[in-house]
Amino acid sequence: MTSGDESQLSETERPRKLYRVGGLTAAVYLLTCLFFIKGPDVYSRAGRELLTWFCVLSLLPLYWKGYRIVKASDDRRVARTIACFAALFCLLAIFTFPFHSTDVFGYINRGWQQVHYGQNPYIYAVGDIPQWQQDPMLWNHWIYNPNPYGFLFSLLARSVAYVGHGNWWLMLFLFKSVNALAYAVIAWLVWSGAKLSGHARPAVALYAFLWNPLVLMHHIANGHNDLLAGCLIALAFYLLLKDRCVWVVPVLVAATLMKYAPALLIPPALIFVFRRKGWKVAALGCLLGALVFVLVSAPYLQDWRLLRLEDIRDNATLIDNSLHSLLIHIYENAARLVPALDQFHGAVDALIKNTLRFGLLVFFVFQVYRARKDSSAYSLLERCTLILFVLICVASSKFNAWYLGMLLPPALLLEERHWLRRLIILISCTELLSLTFFKQAYMINYFGLIVVPAWIIRRQVRKEKASGVEPGEGVRSTPILPASQGL
Repeated sequence: MTSGDESQLSETERPRKLYRVGGLTAAVYLLTCLFFIKGPDVYSRAGRELLTWFCVLSLLPLYWKGYRIVKASDDRRVARTIACFAALFCLLAIFTFPFHSTDVFGYINRGWQQVHYGQNPYIYAVGDIPQWQQDPMLWNHWIYNPNPYGFLFSLLARSVAYVGHGNWWLMLFLFKSVNALAYAVIAWLVWSGAKLSGHARPAVALYAFLWNPLVLMHHIANGHNDLLAGCLIALAFYLLLKDRCVWVVPVLVAATLMKYAPALLIPPALIFVFRRKGWKVAALGCLLGALVFVLVSAPYLQDWRLLRLEDIRDNATLIDNSLHSLLIHIYENAARLVPALDQFHGAVDALIKNTLRFGLLVFFVFQVYRARKDSSAYSLLERCTLILFVLICVASSKFNAWYLGMLLPPALLLEERHWLRRLIILISCTELLSLTFFKQAYMINYFGLIVVPAWIIRRQVRKEKASGVEPGEGVRSTPILPASQGL
C-alpha cells in the first residue's frame, strides 16, 4: 500500500481532504439509515440490491482514499479527526435498522427466552416455547436450534433483556450500543497497542479499524456480536504488550465464552506466560481463567446432561461460504456434467471436511510446539493471529464476513507492512461485497473475496522480497515491551 500523491500535499491540505472524505462517507451512512428506516422488507429485492451496491461502491473507494491521506499525515493531527468522524459513523449505524442479517433478532430471542420464560437456551430452542408465535418479542430466527454462542454472551443477552423489560426496540438499541462500546474500546486498544508495539504511524491502525465499512455495516448497523469477542482478544494482546501476563489466559477464556474460536489461542498464550513469568504466574492465570469459566457457566451447567451439544456442533459445522463450500460446489458442478460422480458426493464431502480438520490440527500442534521459542509478546501476537486466521478463513466449514470482527483487532497490532495484517485488511474490504448477492454466490464468494486477496498479497510480498524489501521493515520506533516486570 502506497501513499500516492497524498504525500505531496501540505499539512494544511491533508486535513481538508480527510474532512471531505469523512463528510462523503457520513453521507453514505446517512443514506443507508434513511433508506432502511422502516426496515428492508418495504422494498423489493432489486431495490435493496441497488442501494447496497451503491453503498459498497462508494464506501470502498472512500475508505482507500482516506487510508492514503492518513498514511501521509501527522499522527497527532489526524487522530482526533479520525475519532470524531468515527463517532458520527457509529451513531448513524446504531440507528440504521438491520437490513442484511437478522442475527441480532436472534440475540433478543435468546435473552427474552431466559428472562421471560426462565429457559436454558442450551437445552430449549425458541421453537419449544408454546405458542411462541404469539409473543411479539420473538422473531422467526433460528427458532429450532439451541443457542450457538458462548455462556458469556448468553449472560449478556439475559442482562439486555432484563434491562429492556419487554421493549423490543430498546433491546435492539442496547445490543447495538454494546457493540458500539466494544467498537470504542477496540479503537483505544489498537491505538495504545500500536504505540506500545513501536508502530511509526499508530493513526493508520486506528483509521483502518474505526473507518472500516465492514465493521460499521456488519457489526454496528446489523449488530453482529463477533466484535465483542474481538474486543476481548485485543484486550488479551494489549495486556501481553503491557507485560501483564497473569490476565491473558482469563481474558482469552472470557473471549472463548463469547464465541468459541479464541479457545485455540489459550495453549500458546499459556506456554508463553509459563516461559516468561514462571509456573506460579501461569498457575495463577489458569486459576483465574477457571474462576471466570465457573462463574459464567454456572447458570447453564446445572442440567449439563441435557445440553444439546450435537445440535450446537451441527450448527457450527454447517457448510457455508468457506473453502469447504467452494470445493464441494466445484465437485457438485462437475457431477452435473458427469452424473456418475454424484454417487461419491458424501465420500468427497467427508474427505474435504476431514482433510481440512486434520490440516488444522497438524498446523495448530506445530504452532503450539513453536510457541515454546517465542521470545516476545509480538511473536505470540503474530502466531495467534495466524492461528485464528487459518481457523476462521481456511479450515472452518462455515465462514461469514462478520467473523472478521474477531480477526481485525489483533491484526492491526501487527506491523504496518506485515503480510497478514495487509491480507486481513484487504479481505475486510472485499468482504463488504457480502452485503450484495455475493453472499449467496457460494463459489464466487470465497474465491473472489478471500482467494483473490490472498493471491494479491502473495504477489506483493514476493515482489518486495525480490527487491530486497522485507515486509515489516521500518515500521517500529520503540521497543515492544515496557520496562515493567509486573504480573
